[in-house]
Amino acid sequence: MTNQNTSRTLPLVVAAVLLTLGLNGLWRDAQTPVTTQKALADTFPIPTQWELKGIPDGAPATADSNSAITEDTTGSVTGTISLPFDERAQERSRFLLDLENRSATLTRKLRSEWQASQQDFESRLQGWVENRQIPEMTRTLNMTEPVTSSGGVSAPGRSKTKMERMIYPIVQMKGNGTVGSGVVVANEPGPEQNWYVWVVTAYHVVEEVRDFSNYDETVVDVHFFDAELGRVSEESCTGLEVVAYPEADLSLLRIDRHQPWPYLADVAPEEVCEQLSVFDPVYAVGCPLGNQPIPTRGEISSQYKKVGDEVYWMVSAPTFFGNSGGGIFLSENGQLVGISSMIYTYGKRSPMVVPHMGLFVPLAQVRSWLRREGFVHLLGTSEGLPVTASGTDMSISEGESGSF
Repeated sequence: MTNQNTSRTLPLVVAAVLLTLGLNGLWRDAQTPVTTQKALADTFPIPTQWELKGIPDGAPATADSNSAITEDTTGSVTGTISLPFDERAQERSRFLLDLENRSATLTRKLRSEWQASQQDFESRLQGWVENRQIPEMTRTLNMTEPVTSSGGVSAPGRSKTKMERMIYPIVQMKGNGTVGSGVVVANEPGPEQNWYVWVVTAYHVVEEVRDFSNYDETVVDVHFFDAELGRVSEESCTGLEVVAYPEADLSLLRIDRHQPWPYLADVAPEEVCEQLSVFDPVYAVGCPLGNQPIPTRGEISSQYKKVGDEVYWMVSAPTFFGNSGGGIFLSENGQLVGISSMIYTYGKRSPMVVPHMGLFVPLAQVRSWLRREGFVHLLGTSEGLPVTASGTDMSISEGESGSF
């Protein structure tokens, strides 16, 4: 009897246990989707579009946080699905999106600026290359041996400095309370083993400083630059006016010396003179107010200024009384391209000097005049031996003024 009751009760117990376990499992499965979705929402940004598969075309597709999506291969459609809201995940998503947008904008700006900088650099480089191009005529010159218009070399194996090219060839002439300048252009052998040194200067300078006690010849006192002392020598040489061209304010002097003068001006060839233009940089070198030869820098500012029947050029380099007869030199290579002549004054009662409007005779006109007179060969040589003129400093006495 007991065994029968036991056999009847056992299935009931087993059924009760199975029922309890089944209900507990269903409860846990019901809670699992919410917990999993919350964990995913805390980890990943919430997508705005989901692709739902297994739903036929045209069928409505909605889902909430607790709905399940069944995959199938019959088709797919994209729809909106809502998930639990997470403020931190949304903030991270917005931050990453903003960072990506800023990075793209910065990349575009950097690429644009790099392209603009590259174009500007290429343009500057091209301009620099074009400006550095040298004409075929000047490229053939050997700068270690200064070449004159005739092709002669003044000092073999030694290049000339700016001082040797533009300061040492300048001479100072003084007399009758006034001072002027001149430019040494050539040496020639003279009688009795002497030398003729030739100087081109302004005609009005010679007329103002000449010795009026000698009516047979026009002679002036000439002082050379002493390269060792770095100043004009006090020793005086006598210069004789050989030919003159008053209309163009030009004069040619010959000076007798025991030795040739080694520092001659490098006369610009005719080809160079033909290419001169406004804005070409030059130096005006002379002895303003009786000072040592002084260089002032400027540009050729005009190639036409008519005075009487002659045409002069204008230079913006400051010039003053005493510069007349001095040289106008190209700043690039120190070649002689003109002879200073006049300066501008403003006003009638009390005229004021305009120093940056000096007039000079262009070298083409000087060469044409010497060709007519038979002395053009003097502009084609610069040979000489290195010697210096001895002497001490030469001061200008009070009351002396410079020549135009």
